[in-house]
Amino acid sequence: MPKFETQVLVNRPVFQVFRYVGDFNNDVNWRNVHNIGITSGDPIRTGSMVAMTRRIMGRKGFVNSDVTDYDRNKKIVLKGSYWGFPFVSTIIFDHRGQQTNVRESLEIRTRWFFWFGIFFNLTLKGVLRREWEALKQLLDSHADLSSKSKRS
Repeated sequence: MPKFETQVLVNRPVFQVFRYVGDFNNDVNWRNVHNIGITSGDPIRTGSMVAMTRRIMGRKGFVNSDVTDYDRNKKIVLKGSYWGFPFVSTIIFDHRGQQTNVRESLEIRTRWFFWFGIFFNLTLKGVLRREWEALKQLLDSHADLSSKSKRS
């Protein structure tokens, strides 16, 4: 299973970064995500189910996942299906004073033939890097994080 890792250093305390990233309704502000649904209500916890529509490579795909591990201000683990491909996403939050290092590790099993699989993997790696950089820019701008999402 290919594994992608990306990380960013955000100039905010860990509790603010975790609260923002852990509220999946905020994904529309920094990820290429639409139509988020959370079946267990707030707050997110182990056992919560998150469903969303994402756009990658010009196509919309459905993501359905369960929160399998949740440790406040430290870790969120999601396991599910992305375009029908099984995945595990682990997001680690590392406290560094008034900064937070956020690292995502994504393992996804693609069943496509070899060459297209390589193209898909490279594209996905670039998408993830751009999304986390967008999060860094958003949070480093010290915007008001209590406001509702930009896409409703």
